[in-house]
Amino acid sequence: MIRSHFVPLLLASSCAAIAADTKAPVQASGDWEFSLSAGAALRQSGTLGFTGGTRSAEVVIPSFVGDNVLNTPPIGRVGDFGVRTYQDGSIGIDISTPIDGLTSGWSYQNTSQVDIAGDRISFNAVGFQSIRSDLRNVTDAPSLDDSQYSMAHILQLDAQYKREIAGMRPGFSVVLAWSPVDFESEWSYFSLEQARNNFRHDWTDVYNLGGFGALVPSAPYLGLPDSPSFLLGNIPDSRNIETRAIGSENALVSNRVFTRFSADHITLSFGPTITRPLSPEWNLAAGIGVSLHWLRWSASQKEQLTVAQGNTSTAIGEWNDSSSGNRMLTGLYFQLAAELKPADYDWSIKT
Repeated sequence: MIRSHFVPLLLASSCAAIAADTKAPVQASGDWEFSLSAGAALRQSGTLGFTGGTRSAEVVIPSFVGDNVLNTPPIGRVGDFGVRTYQDGSIGIDISTPIDGLTSGWSYQNTSQVDIAGDRISFNAVGFQSIRSDLRNVTDAPSLDDSQYSMAHILQLDAQYKREIAGMRPGFSVVLAWSPVDFESEWSYFSLEQARNNFRHDWTDVYNLGGFGALVPSAPYLGLPDSPSFLLGNIPDSRNIETRAIGSENALVSNRVFTRFSADHITLSFGPTITRPLSPEWNLAAGIGVSLHWLRWSASQKEQLTVAQGNTSTAIGEWNDSSSGNRMLTGLYFQLAAELKPADYDWSIKT
């Protein structure tokens, strides 16, 4: 995403740091001689300032693992009278329960539920619970200032006056240079780990038989409320809960951002020069002038928000942004050069 705070800063340099070219003479005209040079230079195009930003940071992310769940069996509270339904029986209420706490409306299914020696009967029920948790990991968005170095292609036209004035030959120079600027970055802003752990609760309620365990009707048994039959207390004497994990669900939500900035840095420089011959083959030259810089730039950003569950990864959001433009800059340059011009040759080497 190209946002308002993502502003590339490109301050163009005006001259080559290191250059080498071959120089071919052009037909002289009157008191002037001309030469055309082509070569390459290592150039710093300034500093690219980058601060990352994302769209997915503003998205409300739903749960991909479900929500918190608590499923309690209908067995009521231990301290209150109530209708209790178990997997292997039930305890009801009849007309006398509020008075004596006993009921004839109860049932059970298995003989193993009765412990005659312990003078008790047990009932079992099952409940479930799911507990969800989120772990968010947010990192700082990348921010950097990157100096841009690249090889520049250079075309230079030089003109020199044939006659020396005070031991120097005046002239002028026109330079056209082109170099690319390219910046790429891949980064992630945050991740969100979603987890839901599932548990099973095994409930066991124990009822006292009051010393009449041997008289408990054989299983399976179904007693009717308010009937002359075996009475059982409505409130359990004890309740035990055992919990065990039965599984979990996990999801990882994360984003990935791909950012690219590219530009063409084209420079036109022109100004006067002075050349001083050091020997028949060596010349020392200096120049100063004005440079015009044209920056033709483009920027793009692709962001994808994905959720990974098991071996499956699914995109849940994607954004593509781009921007481009032109920028003109002006500057001054100062140039020093040494030129080797072998005698009886129509070419020279300048650095």
